[in-house]
Amino acid sequence: MKLSDLPAGSLCRIKELQFDPTLKRKLLEMGLIPGQIVEVIQVSPFGGPVKIKIKGYCLAVRKSDAEKIIVEECNGK
Repeated sequence: MKLSDLPAGSLCRIKELQFDPTLKRKLLEMGLIPGQIVEVIQVSPFGGPVKIKIKGYCLAVRKSDAEKIIVEECNGK
């Protein structure tokens, strides 16, 4: 499942980042590491960014990038 598919309030675990090596490295440095728990805070309408909370801070991810972040729902675990 893609991060972009989840509604606000969902908890998920990052499984995979499907980016080119340069962008993937930047996202890893920001804490988007496989295995990390992510909370979807807000999904903007009309293709706007997805606001997430990871490691205690909020981050906005473009919808096109959220489609390349593969996650699994974790039901708060």
